[in-house]
Amino acid sequence: MTDTTYDEWLAIIDELAERLDPRARLACLYGLIAPLLNRVEREDEELSDDPALSTPDAVRGLRKAAAGEQVDVDAVYEQLTEVGLCYSEDQDPDRHLVSQSAYAAAAWLQLLAGRKLRATAYLEGDDEDPVPPFAPSAFTRIVDLLAWTRSDQVYFHWEDAIAYPEDCDLPAAIRELRAMHVEISGFGRERYSM
Repeated sequence: MTDTTYDEWLAIIDELAERLDPRARLACLYGLIAPLLNRVEREDEELSDDPALSTPDAVRGLRKAAAGEQVDVDAVYEQLTEVGLCYSEDQDPDRHLVSQSAYAAAAWLQLLAGRKLRATAYLEGDDEDPVPPFAPSAFTRIVDLLAWTRSDQVYFHWEDAIAYPEDCDLPAAIRELRAMHVEISGFGRERYSM
């Protein structure tokens, strides 16, 4: 499987995720995102005049939601989306990684809620999904974003990465997809061996 291409890895991961029951799929996806949350939680910059939550509070709320506790998912989603939007406009690659992490967490929260979550009008914009739409399912769209974020890179669509290899490290993103495949495979075995 060492010669497997990026898009083939996404398809393999999508097929593997489909074998998990929906709750296990969410838990597994949260496990892939969780290591990135610390970098988001460290951000305490006020991004709006009247935030419902601070960014650290939003991350703590996300962790509580993942643990099955009741939280205001709309407020958490709104703050994470705001971090994603504001930080994506910055030219600093580190802030882009925070943005991508926040967007992945917000997308996961929406999957957990099972509905479109509320955000203020200026965040909703033209209703465009902040998670890149270049994968077969919501699960793998988040995994696609995570492959670049976990390899410390600004997101690149894999076809663009092939066309412009000097602008990114596609092999590093593929290594992250392989690593996530191993994590998802282990999660599936763990769940079904009980």
